[in-house]
Amino acid sequence: MRLAVISFTERGGRLNRSLCEALAEGGHGADSFEKRKRADRLSEKLSETEEAVWENRKEETVLEPEAGGACPEPVTESLGEWTGRVFGSYDGLVFVGACGIAVRAIAPFVRDKFTDPAVVAVDERASFAVSLLSGHVGGANDLCRLVAKLSGAVPVVSTATDVNGVFAVDVFAVKNGLTVMDRRLAKEVSAAVLAGKRIPFFSSLSMEGGVPEELLVFTDEEAFLREPGPKAAVSERLLSPKAGEVLYLVPRTVTAGMGCKRGTGRDRLMAALLEAFREEGIFPETLAGIATIEDKRDEEGLLALAESLGVPFRWYERKELLQVPGTFSRSDFVWKTVGVDCVCERAAVLGSGGGRLLFPKRAGDGVTVAAASGEKKLVF
Repeated sequence: MRLAVISFTERGGRLNRSLCEALAEGGHGADSFEKRKRADRLSEKLSETEEAVWENRKEETVLEPEAGGACPEPVTESLGEWTGRVFGSYDGLVFVGACGIAVRAIAPFVRDKFTDPAVVAVDERASFAVSLLSGHVGGANDLCRLVAKLSGAVPVVSTATDVNGVFAVDVFAVKNGLTVMDRRLAKEVSAAVLAGKRIPFFSSLSMEGGVPEELLVFTDEEAFLREPGPKAAVSERLLSPKAGEVLYLVPRTVTAGMGCKRGTGRDRLMAALLEAFREEGIFPETLAGIATIEDKRDEEGLLALAESLGVPFRWYERKELLQVPGTFSRSDFVWKTVGVDCVCERAAVLGSGGGRLLFPKRAGDGVTVAAASGEKKLVF
């Protein structure tokens, strides 16, 4: 998680530096910033009363605000300008100061919980750490608890599912790397859970750990689809085009095996891939990678396709593809040309880690496509 930590006073700056050091030790990229009103604030002193209160709390605090560390980067622009600049560049923002400062700073840039970064405020005495924005999807609740643990503060989390201790579909999605396909239905599922209802749940993936009591698990797809009201399904594909109120949570488990004529452009490859997925009812959001044979490792169209989709591009040697177990389509032309009976199917299965073939080779316009889904376990 890439974080920006900003403070506004001398004491806040010391806590800022200590937090950044501790966060970095925990594997988080933490950049330290400081916005001061006047240069002479650097020499401000605590009152005797404040110092006495602090001394009484010292033993309970994990981080020492007096600790050293690299100086925060000074912020010379306005706080609003700084916030606008970093709001979309960091996974999380930590304001060392009053909640009101943070709220006013982020207000113009807030859009929705699926895209906003996590925002946490911790007072400079490390008394309380407050989760302010994007608690579940953005991870502010977890960040709040982490900041509280590191600083000795009390974590303050107010999201309804956390307060009531019930299943949160957006937290579950983030934890398992699932794409939430319908935000409206996600809200309906959460509302039903908070109302005490059990949510029908189906998964094409295996599950481990105790299933929350708020979920009513179905192994029969048809029985699941007959259930009334909002439902949740973890699936790579559309279960039924006629089924209503199904919140699809899409895993990134599918590898597309592809082959093409030399010089085939990215747009033609993209069209073939999306058309294959559409006709097979597979969500494009489930794509985890593109795989092919070594002969195509420098194929510009395939490289551009993978880059534009933001997925890895893998290629395999002939002997690797031929060792993939299973029954595959056969093309005498492909066999004579590259020494493999079916590139796309074998590459899809191999790229998915030996997963199941979702659909066999589809050929047209000089492009071949197949897809396989790798094994993944859901964790509750």
